[in-house]
Amino acid sequence: MSGLLLIWSTSVVLAAVALIWMVSLIVARKFREGAETRRRHDLRLIQQAFLDIMSGSGDAIGRLQGVKRRARLMAEALLEVIALVRGAERERLISALAAFGVDDIFCRRLSRGSVAGRIAATEALSIFAGDHTRAALRRALGKARVGELRVGLMRSLIEIGAPPGLHEVLADLGGRRASDSLLYLPLIARLVADDPMTALKAFGDPKVTGEARVILAEALGASGDYRVLRPLCAAARAPDIELRIAAIRGLAALGHPAAEPTILAGLADEVWIVRSASCEAAGRIGLRAAIPLLAAQLEDPVWWVRFRAGEALAALGDVGRDRLRALAVSGGDLSRRTASMVLAERGLVVA
Repeated sequence: MSGLLLIWSTSVVLAAVALIWMVSLIVARKFREGAETRRRHDLRLIQQAFLDIMSGSGDAIGRLQGVKRRARLMAEALLEVIALVRGAERERLISALAAFGVDDIFCRRLSRGSVAGRIAATEALSIFAGDHTRAALRRALGKARVGELRVGLMRSLIEIGAPPGLHEVLADLGGRRASDSLLYLPLIARLVADDPMTALKAFGDPKVTGEARVILAEALGASGDYRVLRPLCAAARAPDIELRIAAIRGLAALGHPAAEPTILAGLADEVWIVRSASCEAAGRIGLRAAIPLLAAQLEDPVWWVRFRAGEALAALGDVGRDRLRALAVSGGDLSRRTASMVLAERGLVVA
């Protein structure tokens, strides 16, 4: 009898737990729906107030009093609206919000609350240039630990004309996880584009980490400064595979024909990713001298290399496309299939 009582009691407890769990889920859902409804309402109120401010309405700023402390929502609404306007309307909105103290609220939000809210406040502060904003962003950068937030703070400093030094950013990159380091790519690219010579000096600095040199190589090529040509050509022959790949991609972005010997050498590299990058670079730079080697690469054992070689030939004008047509008819098995595929993708007829 005691065994049946135990089973019955256990069943009652489990049923009660299940009921409480279901009620909790329903209540939580109601709270979320209510919060989302309030959020949408407040967002519409903020956006409408912003539009009225830009149109010159005198009482519009007062409507923001009730949502003034909702820094994240205010920041998100501001970023959305400000991206759509220019000129006098934009300046009117920024001046009114600054007088209302919105930038001070964003500054305080930098050091508390969720990371997502702090990032939104960081991005919104890039609109309010000034010493106060600069100091707040710098203080927050000194305390922030999350990679995405640190990148956002540095980006905003760039936007307001107080960029961090390239060496500071490269040092910040050191020790980050691979997923975090990807966040730094556009930031470093922008700093390199603004000051290629400082980046070039850092590229040659033995104290700079290998990961940083890899990022710098592509950014230097994208800068368009032809002074980076020789260092990139030298890096394209480095023992470090990642650096060779990045240097060749940088040369492709630079687009200078003097990179031809380096690219031709890369087509014969023992690492297939280097060969693939070299094929792409040959097509982007327009190296017709590479056509025989690209044609030979259509027999490469790695499919991706064959595909990039075919694309490069197609990009090299009539001469390259004629070679593709010839290979599609009389090449080896791999060459025929790759050449036919590349031609078909471009709607070109095989001779």
